[in-house]
Amino acid sequence: MSPNAPLGAAMLHAALLMLMLVGLAIFVINRRRTAGVGLGDGGNKALAKAVRAHGNFTEYAPFAIAAYVLLALSGVSAVFIHVLGTVFIVGRVAHAAGLSQHEGASVGRAIGVAATMIVLIAASLRLLMGALG
Repeated sequence: MSPNAPLGAAMLHAALLMLMLVGLAIFVINRRRTAGVGLGDGGNKALAKAVRAHGNFTEYAPFAIAAYVLLALSGVSAVFIHVLGTVFIVGRVAHAAGLSQHEGASVGRAIGVAATMIVLIAASLRLLMGALG
């Protein structure tokens, strides 16, 4: 593996997350057009769910991207970053699907929350080990 493999892994997962963000934004735009709502959700439940799925993604994805880059710069393996990145993306897709389709609790949302928290905790612990070790 190349010495830059960890950074390449971070770049790959950051790029995938950015593309997912664009996809969620396009989904919101389409819902807005369909509902004829320019700001807020206008009381439209489908639009409110799409806005929330996009918003929730933007609340967590930047921290994952920052973690991938910091982990890569600290010398962790590309495999570790790929595992974190894959779990995070699967979780975010599940969460967005669950949130977009259901008003209350759903399996997708539960998977998304669990995957997100596992990745952020694992990344945090590894970063702390590097900082304190």
